[in-house]
Amino acid sequence: MTARLLSILLAVAVALTTMATLRASEDDETFFEAKIRPVLAQKCLKCHGGEKVSNGLRIDGREALLKGGKHGAAVVPGEPDKSQLIDAVRHGARKMPPGEKLDPQIVSDLVEWVRRGAPWPEHLAVAGDIEQARHWAFQPVRDVPPPDDSTGWSKQPVDRFILQKMQEHHVEPGPPADRLALLRRASFDLIGLPPTPQEVDAFLEDDRPDAFERVVERLLASPHYGERWGRHWMDLVRYADTAGDNADYPIPEIYRYRDYIIDAFSSDKPYDQFVREQLAGDLLAAEVVDDPRLYAERVAATGYLALARRYATAPFELWHLTLEDAIDTTGRAFMGLTLRCARCHDHKFDPVTTEDYYGLYGIFASTKFPWAGAEEFQSKGFFRQNFVPLVPPHRAAAPIATWEREIADRTAQLDRLAKEDPAALRIAELDQQVKAKKEQLAAAGDNQTALADELAVLEKERARVDGELQAKLAPLRVELRNLRRPGLPPDVPGAYAVSEGPVVETRVQRSGEPADLGDVVLRAAPAFLSRGSSPNSSGFSDIPAGASGRRQLAEWLTRPDHPLTARVMVNRVWQHHFGKGLVSTPSNFGLRGEPPSHPELLDWLTARFVEGGWSIKGLHRLILLSRAWQLAVSDNPAVAANDPANRWYARHDRRRLEAEAIRDAMLSVAGTLDLARPGTQPFPPIREWNWTQHQPFKAVYPSRNRSVYLMTQRIQRHPYLALFDGPDTNTSTDVRTSATVPLQALWLMNDPFVAEQAARLAERLLTATRDPRGRIELAYRLAYGRHAQVAEIDRAIVYVERYVQGLAEANSPGERREAEAWASFARVVLTANEFFYVD
Repeated sequence: MTARLLSILLAVAVALTTMATLRASEDDETFFEAKIRPVLAQKCLKCHGGEKVSNGLRIDGREALLKGGKHGAAVVPGEPDKSQLIDAVRHGARKMPPGEKLDPQIVSDLVEWVRRGAPWPEHLAVAGDIEQARHWAFQPVRDVPPPDDSTGWSKQPVDRFILQKMQEHHVEPGPPADRLALLRRASFDLIGLPPTPQEVDAFLEDDRPDAFERVVERLLASPHYGERWGRHWMDLVRYADTAGDNADYPIPEIYRYRDYIIDAFSSDKPYDQFVREQLAGDLLAAEVVDDPRLYAERVAATGYLALARRYATAPFELWHLTLEDAIDTTGRAFMGLTLRCARCHDHKFDPVTTEDYYGLYGIFASTKFPWAGAEEFQSKGFFRQNFVPLVPPHRAAAPIATWEREIADRTAQLDRLAKEDPAALRIAELDQQVKAKKEQLAAAGDNQTALADELAVLEKERARVDGELQAKLAPLRVELRNLRRPGLPPDVPGAYAVSEGPVVETRVQRSGEPADLGDVVLRAAPAFLSRGSSPNSSGFSDIPAGASGRRQLAEWLTRPDHPLTARVMVNRVWQHHFGKGLVSTPSNFGLRGEPPSHPELLDWLTARFVEGGWSIKGLHRLILLSRAWQLAVSDNPAVAANDPANRWYARHDRRRLEAEAIRDAMLSVAGTLDLARPGTQPFPPIREWNWTQHQPFKAVYPSRNRSVYLMTQRIQRHPYLALFDGPDTNTSTDVRTSATVPLQALWLMNDPFVAEQAARLAERLLTATRDPRGRIELAYRLAYGRHAQVAEIDRAIVYVERYVQGLAEANSPGERREAEAWASFARVVLTANEFFYVD
C-alpha cells in the first residue's frame, strides 16, 4: 500500500468518525430535548429548581446533577445503576417524585439518557428553569422611580433615565434640534405627512412656552394620525387584501378590519380593549346589541384572526398551517414571543411547552373562520363561507332564513331538473346503450369496425343531449351563484371575521406530525406566568362548555399584571419614534432576544401606560415632549465617539421615510393627494371571479389616496411597496429594512407616477407666482419645510434657465418649455435625499 493511499484511507476514516460523532451528538440533543428536558421541567423543578432546593440538589444543569446535593452525586454518567436519580425514579431507597410513580417508559428514557453519558447540550435550558424564571421579560413590571438629575438637563422623567445611562457610559448629550427640524420630525412621526408652509409659519410665530406641546396635540387630533399608526399595526398583523391561497382570491370585505384599525388609533381606543376586540370581538359584541355601530365595529375587529394565511385550494385545506399562522402572529404581535418553536417540541429557550402550544391550538381550532373562495369556487360549486353579519342576530335572522330558503329551493330545483328533465332521462338511456356497446366491442373478435362506428354515434348523441341539458341548467346555476355573491343576503352587511365554532379537543403532536398524537390538551394560554412571575396561577380562567376560549385568552393577555403585553406595545411605540426599540428585537422578548438597553425606563413607561388607561396617545406625549426625543441629528464626532451606534440616545438618528410616507409626501407636495377614505378595493364583481392557481389574481390599482389604502396581495407584492421595503404580507413584520438599491433610483427617474407628481408640483409653482425666486422658495417650503438659501435659489435659477435654453436648441414647442423646465426642477426637489430623510 502506497503512502499516498494510506493517507487517503486515514483521512476517510477520520472523516467518518467525525461524522459519526456529530450524528451521535445530534441524536443526543434530540433525545434530551424530546424525552428528558420536559420530564425534568414538569416533575423535578418544583423541588429542585427554585431559590430553596430540597436536600441541596439542583436539576437545572448537568454540572448541578453531577455535583449532587446532600446525598452526593445524582448522576454518574454512563452508569444508571450507580446513579441516585435512577434509583429514586425506580422508587428505591428514595422515592421521587414524592407520592407519584413515573410511567415505565419515562423511567426507561431516563436510564437510557444516563447510559449515554447524560448529554446536556449547552444551549438548551430546561423549560421553566431558573434562567427562564428570572428572565427580565417574564417578571412583573416594576414601577421604578426616575433617577435624580443634578445637572438640570432633564425636562421630564424619560430624560432622567436617558441621562443616567449616558452618564454611566461617559456620553454627553448633543444639542437640541431646531424648531423646523422638530416640526417636520413630529409631523412625519405622528401623521406621516410633511408640514404645510402655513403650519410652519404658525409654529415659528408662536412664542408661547407650550408651542410645541400644542403642535403635538394638533397632530394627535388629526384624522391622519390613525392612518399613520394604523399602518404600523397592519405590518404586525400581516394585513393584506387577499387570502393567500393558490389563486390568491380577493377579500372585498377586509377593508372593514383595516378601517377598524385606523379608527381605533384615531380614537385612542385603550390598547387592552383593542387587543380583546381583535381576539374576541364577536363575543364582546353580544354586550352591545343595542348599539349597531359598536356591534359592527367589534365584529369587524376579528378580521385579525380571519386574515390568517390560507394555503392550497379547497376550503380550509391544510388547515393546521392556517391555525399555526394565527398562533405565531398572536405570540409575536401581542406578547413578543416566538410560539411556533413549540409546535413539535417544548420551546428550546423560552418557557413555552408543547402542551402550551396545543392549548392555544385548541382555542383557535374551536373557532369558525371564514373562507373567501378559491379556484374550486367555479369547478365544484363551493362558495364563500362563514361570513359574519355586522348586525345583531335579532336583525339578521329573518333575512338570512329567507335567503337560505331561496338557496335551498333553487338547489332542489336544479337537482330535480338535472335528474328529471327529458334530456336528463335521455342521457341516462344513452349511458346504458354506450355501456352495452362497449361490452359488445370488448367481446367482439376481428369484426370491430361497425361496432366502433355505432359507439361513436352514441357518444356523439350523448354529448349533444348533454349540451342541451347544460344550457337549461346554466341560468339556474347563475341564479344560485348570484344568490350566494357575497356569502350573506344582499341586505345583510357582512365582515370577513370569525365566530364561535364546535369545540375541538386537541392532542399534543410531539413530532409535529398529525399521525404522532399524544394526550388530549386542555384549551388554555401558555402557563409561563405560573412558572415565572405568578407562582400560584397562570390567571387563565376556566373556559365555559361549548366556548372556544378566545375571550378568556383575550382577558388573560390584557391583565394589568401580564408581564409582556403592555411592555411589548410600549417598546413598539418607542421604536417608531426613535428608529429602534429599547428592546431591539421587538417581537422577541424571550431568552434569544436582545435585553433592553434601558430596562428601568421600559418598565416606568409601561407602568405609566397601564396606569393611564392603556392610552397610546399618552405614550406619544411622554416621548415627544422629552428632551431626549427633541435632540438634534448631530454629526459631531465628539458626540458619537463613545457611542457610535447611538445606543444611549445622545443624539437623534437620521431616518429614511418608509415607502408609504415617501409616496404620500410626493402626493401632498404636488397637491394631488386625495385625503378621503376609499372603502373597499375596486375588485371585479364576485360573479366574474375565475382565477386559478395557474392564473391567480394579480392587480395593481392606481390611486391618489394615502398609501395605507393601497391594495396589497399575499402572493404578488405591490411593485412600489416592495421596492421601498414595504412589509411582507405573509408574516408579521416588526422591523422594516431600509435598503438603498439601484432600482429605487431607476424608479425615481422613470416611473410615470413620479413624473406626474413633478408636473403637478410645477403647475402649483407656476400658478402661485410669476417670480422664479418665489417659485423656488415655495418648492423648498413645501418639500422640506424650510426656507431656501440664497445659494440654492441662485443654482436653481441657473438650472431652469439652462433647461429652457436646451429645449429651445432642441426645437421644443415654445409654449411647453417653461412647464417642462419647472417640472424637471420639481423632480430634482422630489428625489433629493432631503426629501427622503427626516432629521
